[in-house]
Amino acid sequence: MVTQAAPHFLLFVTAGSPIGERAADHFRALAKGAFADDHELEIIDIKRHPGRVEEHRILATPTLVRLSPGPPLKIVGDLSAETRLRQILGLPARGHPEPSCLKV
Repeated sequence: MVTQAAPHFLLFVTAGSPIGERAADHFRALAKGAFADDHELEIIDIKRHPGRVEEHRILATPTLVRLSPGPPLKIVGDLSAETRLRQILGLPARGHPEPSCLKV
């Protein structure tokens, strides 16, 4: 049996920004239902970590970066559109779990 690594995300924000706080809250709520405790989220303040901003080529905040699984993916905004966010991340719609034949 092959075990997949837990999903790993970075959320780039401007510390103290209400939109950054909303993005973090929205993602935490989504992640709690989608991944339980099996994910990693790093919240990165762009003012304190400019090297990471440059490394990941962040142009706006808030930006969510999915490092794994799959290819890197960037989503810009407050992450409030849950249905769209689920689609982009390849997660099942709320209340519609994956069919058991597709679970790994």
